[in-house]
Amino acid sequence: MAESPHLLEIEVIEGGLRLSGEIDASCIDLLSIHLNPLPGTTGDVTIHLGNILFIDSSGLRELIDAHQRAERTGRRVLMTEPSTVVTRLFEIAGLSKILHTLPAAD
Repeated sequence: MAESPHLLEIEVIEGGLRLSGEIDASCIDLLSIHLNPLPGTTGDVTIHLGNILFIDSSGLRELIDAHQRAERTGRRVLMTEPSTVVTRLFEIAGLSKILHTLPAAD
């Protein structure tokens, strides 16, 4: 059986990234390349998470690390429009009050 390609798609957008698919150990190096250093040199970094279907512990760790790097430099990582899966994971992990999340506009 052929090895499956990375299930994460990363689109570079103005001020950040739009992520789609699954974030797991198989693609964490790719995500890390896009988040370290953080996109841009100043201001908030936006990470759109509306199309994320799954995140494992390595993906969660990478998002937390990006958040912490931003905080150390007076910036913020805004996790925008998180999918239901992402929202639930942030709640279970106790991160919903720590990470900067912005729900979809109604």
